[in-house]
Amino acid sequence: MMKPFAIPGILLTTLLLLAPLGCATSRPSTPSAQESLAGDVANAMGVAKVHVALLDQLGSDALSVRAEVQGNRATLRGEVKKRSTQELAEEVALSVEGIERVDNRLRLAQDAAGSDGGRIEKVTRDTGDEVRDAALETRVKLKLLGELGRHALGIEVEATDGVVSLRGTVPDKERRSIALRTAQEATGVEKVLDLLKAER
Repeated sequence: MMKPFAIPGILLTTLLLLAPLGCATSRPSTPSAQESLAGDVANAMGVAKVHVALLDQLGSDALSVRAEVQGNRATLRGEVKKRSTQELAEEVALSVEGIERVDNRLRLAQDAAGSDGGRIEKVTRDTGDEVRDAALETRVKLKLLGELGRHALGIEVEATDGVVSLRGTVPDKERRSIALRTAQEATGVEKVLDLLKAER
């Protein structure tokens, strides 16, 4: 009859001491590659979401916009033809879930900005545009306050060349519809970008 195989006591002790060391060598001591990969995937998904939102809200002029996402920050680069795209792209990006800060580096294409080199004329035109945009924003905000009362306080209004964006949170879909309709009815509004979220 064969005797059962036995490991000498000193050898067994040595194996038990070395076993944890052998396991540890298979684990990286630096942040895992999986965590880094997960971060890359999350950033890529953020870029895709920003691009979709820009195209949905701003149309074909957003095709030339390049977005980069790092965590909760988005950077927008490129040349666009419309001033409304240049100004409102930031609001659209901020409406994307997970994006909290936007670095807007978009430029207005030279042919859209005017190539005559008339600096004073351009400054005057820009100032006039800004005044009209500010007046339109104020008109829309007043109408929203009149229709929604305190619920309008959570809505941010931005206007550029007759295009108005509404961003923020409202209690329900009914008030969201009221806000959009109210903004659309304001004098001077040509288009409304719906960036609102309803709580229910």
